[in-house]
Amino acid sequence: MPSTLAQLEARVSQFLYDAANAVFPTTAIDEGLRLALAEYSLAAPLTRETVITLPGDGREIALNNVTGLTRVTDVWWPYDSADSGAWPPNRPQGFRLWWDDAQPVLFLNTQGAGQPQLDDKVRLFYASDHTIQNLDSADITTPPLTHESMLVLGAAGFAALGRAMDLNEDTSLNTSAVPNYAVLSSRWLREFRKKLTALAAQPGGHEPWGAHGWSLDKWDV
Repeated sequence: MPSTLAQLEARVSQFLYDAANAVFPTTAIDEGLRLALAEYSLAAPLTRETVITLPGDGREIALNNVTGLTRVTDVWWPYDSADSGAWPPNRPQGFRLWWDDAQPVLFLNTQGAGQPQLDDKVRLFYASDHTIQNLDSADITTPPLTHESMLVLGAAGFAALGRAMDLNEDTSLNTSAVPNYAVLSSRWLREFRKKLTALAAQPGGHEPWGAHGWSLDKWDV
């Protein structure tokens, strides 16, 4: 079961050997979790899908009602929800997402003069940011349980970086008197980003058939 904010705060605090939060207040831990979650969302965004009924004709489709959208990954149009098992799906020649006054707009590149019409349905696959339950009023924790240790590492790295900046302003302290948080932060964040790079490089779900699918070999002929 995914962890709540309180559970992740406890894990980060324990990682920092500060279970009582005497050195790292929960506000610093929470900011570390936000920063780690933001980088994690770039490497492995949360994938969603929805079906939109178009309010009018045209290739430009406003997506301002799609909550949390950061980018569009695939579009099926025209889409018949009554025949959702049809394969292969209908796709436009291409699409582009752009932003109009911070509101997302999808442009479909369609063949010939044809364009989406009023009440057409579009199936939209899109990415959004991950959340942690109770962090910034989020309802659920979306990263898989197996990735939470990675977030703990990243959050600890960002928290240590903040502590290093704070201690650097105190001329009465030196590296022999206090932990070298800058060095720890650098090591932890380097390892965190190494894990993110490996995660982002993992192959996603690709279609085995179609124009860009797997080619046949002599055993399939």
